This record gives sequence, structure tokens and C-alpha cells, in this order.
Amino acid sequence: MNDYRFEIEASAGPARAGLVGGGAQLLVRVRLFDLGVDDPQPDAYTDLRPRDARHLALELLAAAEDAEWQTEQAGRWERTQ
Repeated sequence: MNDYRFEIEASAGPARAGLVGGGAQLLVRVRLFDLGVDDPQPDAYTDLRPRDARHLALELLAAAEDAEWQTEQAGRWERTQ
């Protein structure tokens, strides 16, 4: 499935994953959704282990930096105040 969403949010839980030896670990819920658009798509969710959520956060930061740099290099980046 390859759809575009305009918003993203993350929160702890409610999903949990079992741990070896018993107990459970709270997962990070990531929600992709549309807000204020004419034709909103259904929300998309995924639950990540905290380690995977941290890895995704670092990847997102790196991709954001790269996107800004590439846009700036192309001469199309306008900073908003």
C-alpha cells in the first residue's frame, strides 16, 4: 500500500509485546493520518518496539536534514519565520 498522509503522531501504547521470561513491554504506536484535507484517507497505524522507534526517529531526522539540504542546493528552499 502506498498512500500519502499529511500528519503523523506517536504515543506510548496501548499495544504490548511479550518479553522472554514473562512480562510485557509497552510499544510505541505511530499513527499516520489526514487532517483538514478534502479527501482524507483512512488512518494507518503501526506499533514499534522502543528500540525500533528510536531507530526510526533517527532515520526521520537524517532524512529531514537531507531533504532540506537538497532543496536548498536546488535553490528552491524558502525559510519561513
